[in-house]
Amino acid sequence: MASGPLSGKTVLVTREKEQAKAFSEKLREAGAIPVEIPLIAISPSSHHEEIERCARQLSDYDWLVFTSANGVRFFFPFVKQKTLLPKVVVVGKKTAAALKAYGVSPAVVPDEFVAEGVIEALKPLVKPRDRVLLVKGNLARTVLRDALIDMGADVTDLIVYKTSMNEAGKERLLCLLREKKLDVITFTSSSTVQSFLRMMEREDIASLLAGCAVACIGPITKETAEKAGLSVHICPSEYTIDAMIKEMEAYFARCDGGKINGNITI
Repeated sequence: MASGPLSGKTVLVTREKEQAKAFSEKLREAGAIPVEIPLIAISPSSHHEEIERCARQLSDYDWLVFTSANGVRFFFPFVKQKTLLPKVVVVGKKTAAALKAYGVSPAVVPDEFVAEGVIEALKPLVKPRDRVLLVKGNLARTVLRDALIDMGADVTDLIVYKTSMNEAGKERLLCLLREKKLDVITFTSSSTVQSFLRMMEREDIASLLAGCAVACIGPITKETAEKAGLSVHICPSEYTIDAMIKEMEAYFARCDGGKINGNITI
């Protein structure tokens, strides 16, 4: 086991089951003890005919935009080999890596891995009346779509997967929090925060989180947590799992084993 700042720290991994594995493995490499309790579940959209139609008509579009790796995961199985693709845009490195598995390189990867970063990257590129296929999940924010429309683009929203709350691990999570078994709780999306809050509706969150650090993957997730009254201790400047782990290491190196206080700002 590694002997760094995360050595022996118990870290709650709340992301969807399939995506939790890679995160947990990286945590183990850093010496941490991951505990997986998925707070969300991700499933394919039931609108197969619409997805198939868009996949057949890709040559009609000027831009193909993916807001997450899950968008790639649930859309590309519908794309036939040798299909001529429009210019492909992704929100970040993980989405670009998911594309690479299909032999596709994106034309645009923004410097900032959020919708706002995509908007800034596309502003000088998108022309009025450009046709954009925006591939996303059911809980995606509308900021990117709205900005593209403001640029004069003709936007087609295509929802290829559904994110839902997963309360199956509620009792286990409550037990871990009550017994102070967790050093860090990680949130990798606003939906993981929202699911956590729903589970804790009738609980004393301040008491449960006393001594537990809160880590968010990026500014949107952090904003969701803070609006709900949670204090966020860890948020990397690059919105990736690797950067999140490095920021956790830096945090605990600074804390030097001290107790964490003030998780709730309400």
